[in-house]
Amino acid sequence: MLNIIKVKVNSSLKCYALLFAAFLHLSGCQLTETSTNDSQYSHYYLWLKSLSSDELLEETTKQKQHISSGYFDAEVNLALLYSLPNSPIYNPYTAKTTLNKLTIAPQQAVQISAADFGFISMMKDQLNQQILTLNKLILTEQLSQENQTLLKGKETEHAALRVQLQKLKQQINQLKKIEFDINNQE
Repeated sequence: MLNIIKVKVNSSLKCYALLFAAFLHLSGCQLTETSTNDSQYSHYYLWLKSLSSDELLEETTKQKQHISSGYFDAEVNLALLYSLPNSPIYNPYTAKTTLNKLTIAPQQAVQISAADFGFISMMKDQLNQQILTLNKLILTEQLSQENQTLLKGKETEHAALRVQLQKLKQQINQLKKIEFDINNQE
């Protein structure tokens, strides 16, 4: 009888050990909520890139209406429209100004994902770089125009000096001729 009890205890222990191992294995695999860390703004931007100019103008009007209705996302969406290079309203200065005016209320901060915050920050950085590049380009063009104006002025001055030089050469030749005539008369 003692052997039967030992067998039952051993098989019970094995059963418990098997259950314990299964529990450990299953507890390591917990169900998680599938949360995508995608940015709704990145999806919106990609969608905007597929629109025609007319559709972009329609979307701009729609977003401006949403802003007047108080939708937070509409401000970011409008900034995306201004920053889109193929947009008929492309203007990185206005896009940056729109993002700078953006204020996030505490109830909105809870609703915005980290990916969206990251996207907005990246967009501000990109717009800053674009604006710096545009400003450098504008400055370079202004300097180029100033240099061209100076060059034209120098060319005009050079031409006037050539005319004076030519007149002086003619006067010298006339004086030499007069001197030659005087020397020949004596």
